[in-house]
Amino acid sequence: MSHAEAQLRYVKACAKLAGRDVLSALRLLYEAESLGWDEDACAAGRWDCYMLLGDFESAWSESDSIARRGAADPHRLWDGLPFTDRHVVLRCLHGLGDAIQFIRYARLIRNQAHSLTVEVPARLASLMEVVPGVDNVISWEVPRDFEPHWDQQIEIMEVPRAFRTTLASIPNAREYIHVPAESSAVCRNRWSIDGEFRVGLVWASSAWDSSRSVPLEMLVPILTKPNVSFFSLQAGPDQMQILHLPSACRCNDLVGNSITPLETAAQISNLDLVISVDTMVAHLAGALGKPVWLLLHFASDWRWMLHRADSPWYPSMRIFRQQCPGDWASVIRSVGAALDGLYCRRMPTRVSLET
Repeated sequence: MSHAEAQLRYVKACAKLAGRDVLSALRLLYEAESLGWDEDACAAGRWDCYMLLGDFESAWSESDSIARRGAADPHRLWDGLPFTDRHVVLRCLHGLGDAIQFIRYARLIRNQAHSLTVEVPARLASLMEVVPGVDNVISWEVPRDFEPHWDQQIEIMEVPRAFRTTLASIPNAREYIHVPAESSAVCRNRWSIDGEFRVGLVWASSAWDSSRSVPLEMLVPILTKPNVSFFSLQAGPDQMQILHLPSACRCNDLVGNSITPLETAAQISNLDLVISVDTMVAHLAGALGKPVWLLLHFASDWRWMLHRADSPWYPSMRIFRQQCPGDWASVIRSVGAALDGLYCRRMPTRVSLET
């Protein structure tokens, strides 16, 4: 009977968490564990709850408990020891956006370590090579003649815990990735529309979570705004959707057949604003210190927390959130009104876009 009760509490907790009733989810997870449900599963659920609430300290306590129990986890690589005088390899085994968000810690690691090697998917390599604090960049996708020496490793999603990051201690420099001037200049020379406000746009996330994506046709009211030129930064099959927009919409494709994150960064550096769903480009714009408006689905990731219109990770970011699942219409209305407000205040000089 207690096993069935424990399972019921856990299932209810997951439902409450999905509905962002976080306090109820926390209570149910503690009850499920007390009735015998898997400790690590309950701790992982509470970790999500605490991070959504911005209570990072309690989340790290849950991580510590999981680590002490010693269950195998291929993404938990850190030995728990300081980085001092070590040759560290930072492995980026999660998504591209995760790597870009947390590479902000490279300089902090390098301040302690003897050397820092970053291992990334091949398409991220050129971007990581311009990050301060990184000595070497390698990829498991590219054969290499040498293996940089290392005596400590850590997965990039473990780094905030390694530094016991709190809301107050997030390393949130406005710009922690810098585009080489020559790369920015090449992109600037390819296109120029004088006097118009230049906005980059990404409307679709990766296929594994379609709830993050906005149907492009819903953005038509924004894409017909006067005195603004939109530039598609959309990658993958969804980029072809711009071919089917009404003729009144102006959305130039900057991506073409393929583009690296470093090339995307160079494109972003020449824009006034980026509007993006929760995908790599949003993280990249934030890392570059570029004004970025994030279109956020309802059950969003822990890093965006709850109810906030800003992000402690990215000072240049403004968040437009769904108030209920699937409600992109209200988000788009809010973005349209915000763009209208910019036009009214923009002349004769540009204004801050973060508020």
